[in-house]
Amino acid sequence: MATVKTWAMIPLALLLVVWTLPTAVSQSQAGPFDPLIEGLVGPVAEGAAGLLPIPFALIAKVSPYTSTLNPLLQSALLQNNFTQFSSDIVTNLSALFGVLAEAKLPVPPFLRPNIEAEKMGFVGEAYNVTTADGYILGVFRIRSGQCSSYRAVVVIPPGLLSNAATFIYVKENSLAYRLARRCFDVWLFTFRGYLFGRGHTHLRDTSSEFWDFYPYHWGAFDLPAQLEFVSNKTGSTRMRLMGVDQTATALLFMNHVHGQRYQRLLASCYIYAPFGYLGRLRSPLFTAMALGRDFLTAAGAVALHNELAFMNPVVHPVIYNLCGRISPITCDYLLQLLAGKTDQLDSAVFPYAFANLIDSISIRAMTYYLQQVGKIKYMAFFDYGFIENMKRYNRSTPENVNLEATTVPCSFYALGQATDSVQEDNLDTWHALAKSAQSTFEVLAKYNGIGPFVPVDTESIYGPAIRQLETDLTRLP
Repeated sequence: MATVKTWAMIPLALLLVVWTLPTAVSQSQAGPFDPLIEGLVGPVAEGAAGLLPIPFALIAKVSPYTSTLNPLLQSALLQNNFTQFSSDIVTNLSALFGVLAEAKLPVPPFLRPNIEAEKMGFVGEAYNVTTADGYILGVFRIRSGQCSSYRAVVVIPPGLLSNAATFIYVKENSLAYRLARRCFDVWLFTFRGYLFGRGHTHLRDTSSEFWDFYPYHWGAFDLPAQLEFVSNKTGSTRMRLMGVDQTATALLFMNHVHGQRYQRLLASCYIYAPFGYLGRLRSPLFTAMALGRDFLTAAGAVALHNELAFMNPVVHPVIYNLCGRISPITCDYLLQLLAGKTDQLDSAVFPYAFANLIDSISIRAMTYYLQQVGKIKYMAFFDYGFIENMKRYNRSTPENVNLEATTVPCSFYALGQATDSVQEDNLDTWHALAKSAQSTFEVLAKYNGIGPFVPVDTESIYGPAIRQLETDLTRLP
């Protein structure tokens, strides 16, 4: 298990200090105390800016002498070696200070799957779907123009803290494009709160009411609306569902709430690191968040309109520039701290992927997952506490989700290095499904929970699910 290293946070700390101060000052409204504040803050900011060229020049002279250590950086994270990590930081800090000296943190446009597909030579289409409770969700279609017909419709919901672009992050080797090249009709879904899912018929996405949702709503409203839309658009009633982590949560909630109404549109499903049971979670960061989940909920309600706002105009530039431009290796380390130790995160695509990562999520949705931690074979509705549970559920504890309501054949792919969704919980979830749903279970040993998003070896992670899908075209037509 990865351990926290203070020095891994150096680039992040520098970004936060230098970027957020001028941004906060410039965005604040004018007030009677502005001259006083400017008199206090101005000299500090100017002094900091004046000092920046000093370490910049120093590091510029030092960095050429670190080249002898660079070959060792390939295994730096796996060995948790301070010398190797600091060598990479020293080599890249010249770029860091160059950017921070001018406090410019450029951010590229968000990746729109239909547009990115066309750049890759595919046919891309975009649609909007409105749920029964008013959320407007972007749905994207990707097909190969070289195919005279399509073997099956494949629908792919987003991964946690991501969006409809989840499976295009590794460009031509991405799951969506691999499927399209094999003449599958690929549809990328959106869940409320993520990019392309921040519209509503009457709520603003800056209101607490907009963000008052958790994975139940993805399953009860978002997934059914999009499945029905695609079925009507294509005429298919035998669609194949692929996804990662929260796709399983949405599927299990959908089937609990609606029974066969929507899962009858599915012929099979294929899910990496499924979030069903999460009791044995071992991620240090998620474990720490679980301990403070009540504080997170209270703080979110008071100050953040219930949004964990990673896509905030201040926060997102920090994340993108740290992970995509300045020190991808730092984010590689942080992602391993979050989801498990591995050498299978392709930091070379971070400048592309982090245009859409890390996406905002409702605090209630994150808290919901944290409520499952430490409870073995437990998946229930949101626990609001005794009084609110009585109001909402007419019972003191929330209802358990009936996993056996899922009858569609499912192939689960546990990720051997994952600490956010461990294989024991994945297997327990799979066994809790109806017998007809227990299709195949496989462990992909070298990947962690982030592996499906940005893998190095794309064939070893996407290949098994694609081969199973192609087998099922005959076995489960």
